[in-house]
Amino acid sequence: MVKRSKKSKSKRVTLKQKYKVLRKVKEHHKKKDKEAKKLGLKGKRKVEKDPGIPNDWPFKEQELKALEARRARALEELEQKKAARKERAKKRKMDLLEEDEREQNVDEIKFIDDSTGTVKLRDNSDRAFYKELVKVIEASDVILEVLDARDPLGTRCVDMEKMVMKSGPDKHLVLLLNKIDLVPREAVEKWLKYLREELPAVAFKCSTQEQRSNLGWKSSSTAAKPSNLLQTSDCLGAETLIKLLKNYSRSHEIKKSITVGVIGLPNVGKSSLINSLKRCHVVNVGATPGLTRSMQEVQLDKNVKLLDCPGVVMLRSGGNDASIALRNCKRIEKLDDPVGPVKEILKLCPERLLVTIYKIPSFQSVDEFLQNVATVRGKLKKGGIVDVDAAARIILHDWNEGAHAMQFFFWGAIFSP
Repeated sequence: MVKRSKKSKSKRVTLKQKYKVLRKVKEHHKKKDKEAKKLGLKGKRKVEKDPGIPNDWPFKEQELKALEARRARALEELEQKKAARKERAKKRKMDLLEEDEREQNVDEIKFIDDSTGTVKLRDNSDRAFYKELVKVIEASDVILEVLDARDPLGTRCVDMEKMVMKSGPDKHLVLLLNKIDLVPREAVEKWLKYLREELPAVAFKCSTQEQRSNLGWKSSSTAAKPSNLLQTSDCLGAETLIKLLKNYSRSHEIKKSITVGVIGLPNVGKSSLINSLKRCHVVNVGATPGLTRSMQEVQLDKNVKLLDCPGVVMLRSGGNDASIALRNCKRIEKLDDPVGPVKEILKLCPERLLVTIYKIPSFQSVDEFLQNVATVRGKLKKGGIVDVDAAARIILHDWNEGAHAMQFFFWGAIFSP
């Protein structure tokens, strides 16, 4: 006699039985949805209407008059703000006429040294970069001015914008807010609203991927969580920017090819922007200012050609070494006085933050702070004298490129209009 297995019987059913169960479940859900729809339980709930002020309330008329006055006052303030912004934009355009008398030649670019009050000529590299900037502006139909989202007003160069507007009425200037992944989303939205009062503005995040080609793009419309989108290494905002450039290339429904020049201060991300749009490494990029030495042409597609321009520090944009160094517009090794920018950093950052980062005792002055940093990092000269300049360059390197740049920035450099 054959022994039966003590294992439990299989619970598998035939496909016919399986699909029958699924069909019954589907019919059941459909029936429940119909009943809920009849009873009005499904769908959005209606927002209850505000009943307003009761008629029998003794102060109804006074309250209504006060509400109307507050509403009118708010509208009046809004109109005043709009008028002030329009006036500011108009004044900026009118300044172009006044600047015509003091227009300077390329070979005679001068700046005033604040310490001595004497006039100095810039070095040959600055002159060469300025000539390349003039070439890019003359050859471009659309000019993209790249701004750093951490300091949009500080990296915005009014002199460059005036050069673009003087070059002809057919030139289109667009502001591009780069590095939006380094600031809060609310600050980006406020800056875009502020900048769009005067000129078209686009938010952008360059790709940080290491491969040479097939750089990724991300679309904000397809993202489930916008907060997680900025944490990726993919490019963000490229589709919006290309769509804007395509609109400029259309003239009365006739497509024409356009040239787009990319300008801005050093180290704001001009070359990284071109690589992200092209989706491959076609121009050199790096954190060192002045890496791009001349104008470079990149064909994006048959209708759009991009021109990369060296970063130029104009007269108003770089009045002193401190502002230039804090925006990473000049190499730290070439600074004559690295202690000056450190004084500005100490104004932006609280003492306890610096003590925690550099693991030093508390200090009372800039000199004491630099001496403590030099002692901890082992920056000593012959005879055991602390090297203050070397310590200052360490602080500036951390501000511009190091891991502490974000902490420094959030304590003081951010500004929302």
